[in-house]
Amino acid sequence: MLDLYLLRFGKDGRLESPTTAKLAVDAARAASDVFIFSHGWNNTYGDALHNYTRFAEGFIAQRAEFQLAVPQGYRPVLIGIVWPSTWFVLNSEMGPIISVLDDSVSDHTGSGATEAMLSEVTDGWEAETRVHLLDLVDGVDRLTSAEAREMAAIILDQWPVDDDGLSAQPDIENILDAWKEIEGGEQSSNGLADATESVSFDPRGLLRMASVWKMKGRAGEVGKLGVGPLLTRIAKPGLRIHLIGHSFGARVMLSAVAHCPLLDDHPVQSLLLLQPAVNRWCFARDVATSGRAAGYAMVPDRVVRPIMATRSDFDQPLHDFFHHALRGDNFAEFNAAVRADTDAWGNTDKYGALGGYRPHGIAFTDETAKKPGTKYKLNADARVISIDGSGAIDGKAAIADHGDVNTPVTWWALHNLAAE
Repeated sequence: MLDLYLLRFGKDGRLESPTTAKLAVDAARAASDVFIFSHGWNNTYGDALHNYTRFAEGFIAQRAEFQLAVPQGYRPVLIGIVWPSTWFVLNSEMGPIISVLDDSVSDHTGSGATEAMLSEVTDGWEAETRVHLLDLVDGVDRLTSAEAREMAAIILDQWPVDDDGLSAQPDIENILDAWKEIEGGEQSSNGLADATESVSFDPRGLLRMASVWKMKGRAGEVGKLGVGPLLTRIAKPGLRIHLIGHSFGARVMLSAVAHCPLLDDHPVQSLLLLQPAVNRWCFARDVATSGRAAGYAMVPDRVVRPIMATRSDFDQPLHDFFHHALRGDNFAEFNAAVRADTDAWGNTDKYGALGGYRPHGIAFTDETAKKPGTKYKLNADARVISIDGSGAIDGKAAIADHGDVNTPVTWWALHNLAAE
């Protein structure tokens, strides 16, 4: 029987199940190993329970299959993080769809989804501001350039402060630029203001981008205000803590570690980031010669083993679209305005996701995903291992899409990290 505790966290990032949390903390402090999981986009409580249980059962079965030894006195406890990330039914990849604007492509992009996006994006707004936005977009298929600028201004006025405290929101031109890219893939230039005057915009494009920004920010708050304090309650000498985060759940875990100074003395044992929806510069000590450290630059120093981060060319949300939705925002997870006006359209070098591209600004080991049974080399000199899941294992891509992270390939990666 699995010793699994599910803990709820609210939209403000704070714990909502204190009784279960006390039980989990008591069990964790009597354990040898604690595994803490965080889901990403579009998971309900039931989804989280199913996926965490399936991952744990697969992990245990794989240990038996390969006759892997466990540390002496091994007493594991599993904690699953549940946070409000579901409001919009997505496709089978379970990633943030920010590219599809044709209703004929999916049943999930019609009026119901638009209402869901409006509800989520405007949650917590003043009534007058919400009415202003609704009045602008209700019953409208296309916005003029002037209307698009007005919509962007409304959204930007509600821009949340990022969890690292170094927020610098994008400007309207950044937003219109990304909006155009997502809709039509047109290359933008310095003359954007003039170039957009004759362009019309689908309001759902900005709603999708705003929803991505909101979920990203919420994941950071859950890490900072929820999971970080949980780690403070659990961490102690001799206890091995293993963190696993998928998609925006990777940001949950990174923010938790970044905001838990106790880990300077009692670091977590391992950190596995599965298709992480964070910027590829997130660990850099000096981001693109800006002289500034990235938001998670201190995280590798708070982890005993090298951090493993998977990536895949087949992860469409992260490989193909993330850099459009988040350009001008949260570059390197600190929102630094270090890009030039002449940055190329869809700049993956600066805005690419760690789940789609190799890390920048830190020494790392580049590995192809290993078939179970083939060990990874955990080189202590490289604090990050980037695992490329684009290659084939047994005739199929090791990581075939954004949600393909509960498999023997990922269980095996965790076994390598958690081994004594």
